[in-house]
Amino acid sequence: MRRRIARRSLGLALGITLVTGALQGREPAQAAAPRAGNGLQSWRDEILYLILPDRFYNGDHSNDRNANPQDPFAYHGGDLAGVLQKLDYLQQLGVTALWFTPISDNQDNPLVGKYWGYHGYWIQNIAKVDEHFGDEQLFRQVVQSAHERGMKVVLDAVVNHPGYDAPMVKDPRYERWFHKNGAITDWDDPYQNENFDVAGLPDFNTENVEVAKYMEDEWAAWIPRADLDGFRLDTVRHVPLAFWNRFSKAIHERAGKPFFLVGEVSYHDARKLPPYMTEGGLDSLFDFQLFGTMRDVFARGKSAKLLSETLKLDALYPDAGMLAPFIDSHDEVRFITEAGGDERRLRLALAFLMGLRGIPTLYYGTEVAMPGGKDPDSRRDMAWGTNPEMLAYTQRLIALRKELMPLRRGTQTELFADDQVYAFARHLDGDEVLVVVNASDRPLTRDLAMRKGSRLTEGTKLANRLASDTAIVRKGRLTLNLKPFEAKILTR
Repeated sequence: MRRRIARRSLGLALGITLVTGALQGREPAQAAAPRAGNGLQSWRDEILYLILPDRFYNGDHSNDRNANPQDPFAYHGGDLAGVLQKLDYLQQLGVTALWFTPISDNQDNPLVGKYWGYHGYWIQNIAKVDEHFGDEQLFRQVVQSAHERGMKVVLDAVVNHPGYDAPMVKDPRYERWFHKNGAITDWDDPYQNENFDVAGLPDFNTENVEVAKYMEDEWAAWIPRADLDGFRLDTVRHVPLAFWNRFSKAIHERAGKPFFLVGEVSYHDARKLPPYMTEGGLDSLFDFQLFGTMRDVFARGKSAKLLSETLKLDALYPDAGMLAPFIDSHDEVRFITEAGGDERRLRLALAFLMGLRGIPTLYYGTEVAMPGGKDPDSRRDMAWGTNPEMLAYTQRLIALRKELMPLRRGTQTELFADDQVYAFARHLDGDEVLVVVNASDRPLTRDLAMRKGSRLTEGTKLANRLASDTAIVRKGRLTLNLKPFEAKILTR
């Protein structure tokens, strides 16, 4: 374990590495070297599953201090012991990588008497596990047990801000560690995004080399301590590219193994995202523009041509196959609620997600169609034992993605797009899978032309792996009858 210079005598318990003579100037961002051989391409095979420990399962009632399951803003009692007890469920579901929201020690008192840090994003001490969740030994046990089941573990890392009442915020020695510009008022202004406060949270001055070194040291220390496989990086757009360039290089080097960095860059404009991979050095980004498009098409009934328009933007990325698409998250209204409770729409969106390029990401509860409105309603307690039909359907989709290599690693080629139907092929080394979705509430028939170079030649019989129907290629085309809100995954 690395040597630490700590100021425990002041009662901060922050594990802060102090560097004399802070440098306040910006460092120029440099293009990160390509990492094609860094061992991270295997992440295309993963299915990422997001867990808020407090809302997942209560496995240890002895740490339920201040817990009130009836209050959506309070701790509810979920913990790492609960996740440990539910690892068999997650293995049976089929997910292969677990993403934990922050488990570090959060503020001990509610903000304005009401808002608790149950979600983990108001950190006081990066190095310590929050007492509501358990302790470091238990977290290591969770990670080890997940690894034994073939699942990777990704931890949420926060560098943009500490908690509202973190002791260091009030300590004059760290005054230069924070911006003092007030809250963001113009979310389209890049300068405000990187130098003003998000929701009033103290904004770290990450241009300061002391702060950058502190973040590298504190977060890198978790990698060997818990044998982590990656970090999900919070609020990436609110931190300059120069920081991410430095941070990503440091973390990749210090991990001593292939280590996955996926960033939350919450722009719904794909043109703004690629620099965080090319210059910032991140391995993956959550696909926010596609998230919005999938919501528009599958939940709100807009034209399926929007899928075509958004997926054409894949050309902007150094490798769109490393993006992380999603249909639900802890910061958004639940998909099923957005879709008016129509499970057919959710099933359609899930089938599309599991057929897409990239690293599909599920939010706990989506597999049983959990409803939820705006935060914090989108963070209800996991609905255990509900909707077995939806759960079985999700398991089936995940199993198909695992079985069919083209769905994980194949090139994606559009075959058809109109207002109701979208179709694409995933092809790899002569093997090919077709994914077709009918986003309308009417039965439809569509005639699809096979892609140039396809080995699905005359007379090839294709089976729908989500039902019992088949189709045959005739004169380079495939005629399909589609039920309302039906998805087909077709293979030879």
